[in-house]
Amino acid sequence: MKNTPGKIFLFFILFTVSLFGANQLASYNLTTSKKSVHVKEPLLITFEAKQKNHNDHMFFSFTVQKSPDYEVKLLQKSIQDKGYHNTTTTFKFILFPLKAKTLHISFDFVIRTASDKAVKQSYVDDHDDSIAISTYDTKVALKPLTIKVERFKKHVDLVGDFRLNSTIDTNEIDQYGIVNLHYILSGIGYKESHLNILHTQIKNVSIFSNKKDKISKLTEEGYIINTEYIYALSAKNDFTIPSITLEVYSPSKNRYYTLHTKTYKIKVKKINPALLIDKTNAPQKETWISFMQIKTFLIYALIFFAGFLAAKFSQKNYFAKKLKKEKGFEDIKEAKNARELLLLLIMKYQNRGLDEYIADLEANIHKKHSLNLSKIKREILSKLK
Repeated sequence: MKNTPGKIFLFFILFTVSLFGANQLASYNLTTSKKSVHVKEPLLITFEAKQKNHNDHMFFSFTVQKSPDYEVKLLQKSIQDKGYHNTTTTFKFILFPLKAKTLHISFDFVIRTASDKAVKQSYVDDHDDSIAISTYDTKVALKPLTIKVERFKKHVDLVGDFRLNSTIDTNEIDQYGIVNLHYILSGIGYKESHLNILHTQIKNVSIFSNKKDKISKLTEEGYIINTEYIYALSAKNDFTIPSITLEVYSPSKNRYYTLHTKTYKIKVKKINPALLIDKTNAPQKETWISFMQIKTFLIYALIFFAGFLAAKFSQKNYFAKKLKKEKGFEDIKEAKNARELLLLLIMKYQNRGLDEYIADLEANIHKKHSLNLSKIKREILSKLK
């Protein structure tokens, strides 16, 4: 117990030193779209890190620690090079709270630095196997984010702005027929992966179900959703498909609303069992050679042969185009700047007598002298040809 105050003080000193060292390397900023949300309401978390120390290459790693209290997905990571050894990285995460409580969200933030020599060596050595860049890592302690999650005033099935439509292929079947019923849920919000639209049992009706996601794309407002719920129903007697209601909360409009579907009445025609009995006792005699089977075989053989020829021609055209492109050194012609051309020469054209051009490009990147990129491209192409 006597050592407890000393340990706390030591931890504080180490934390302060770490934070001070990180501040010398980079500046960073953590923001959120809201301070208070409802359960399953999307929360945008934005983290931006800017390089301050320009002696080396710098890379940023930022993640949100996982928790059963929320779901979190990376929406976007963008990197901007604003000059040599001057990079800014922005991370955007979408977090969906799952419980009504005060959340304390923790993060992992690492600043990685690498020398020019280490970066160059990784490109030179990376031929067939992936060679990681040797970096010096600095872990930065970030203060946990506190978010208040409010509970709903009543039960809800969905969170977001949605529409629900339904279609049916027929209102009349026989005892052995099937009714095909489709519900289409579309809109934007939280994606309920276990949602079952036709969640009620219908007496003496067999129900088979399937689900098809046409669209499921994450945005700042949640998932853009277009999901088709497919049901096949069969019965021996008339039945009714009831109207379905879903209770929904809209965060964007801060209101509760209800989605409704239509009621469908299905008529089932009776079939006389005597009509289903085959009056012929013996099965029809089949010929030894089935011309229909021969025709089917020839059609499939023709399709296979056509696919084989198409694959051969495609393969031939692919290699012809690739050979033509390599002969023309299109990659060198399309290099947009000195750095892109330098990496290309190091990775693809090493040991081709281009060392002087590699040196000139390195000097240009280090701001030692100016360079005519078009001229050096022409000289390199002339030497390679």
